[in-house]
Amino acid sequence: MTKFSKASLRGLRTKQRMEAMHATAPAGVRVVPANDDGRRLLRHPKGGGFPAEGSAEWPDDRFTKRRLADGSVTREAPPEPEGREKERRKPDKGDQPDEPNHAA
Repeated sequence: MTKFSKASLRGLRTKQRMEAMHATAPAGVRVVPANDDGRRLLRHPKGGGFPAEGSAEWPDDRFTKRRLADGSVTREAPPEPEGREKERRKPDKGDQPDEPNHAA
């Protein structure tokens, strides 16, 4: 993520400045309300409310982090690709040394 200083944005036209700032904005977070009351009542000041069903995309800001911390919303789990199972590599005996490293 590239950050722009105010000095580097000076001299650019408004549209170019806005495009540069939007390009560096952090990605949003998909959240689901904890209950139906939350779906009806919760609304992000910039991201809007929830649809009748499903999740909403909210900006990853302090408001969203507070709602995640207090449990009013939960982060939606990313969809797993179908047909792929998680493969976990088992450590081999030779990967770890038998003796501790005394190099320090």
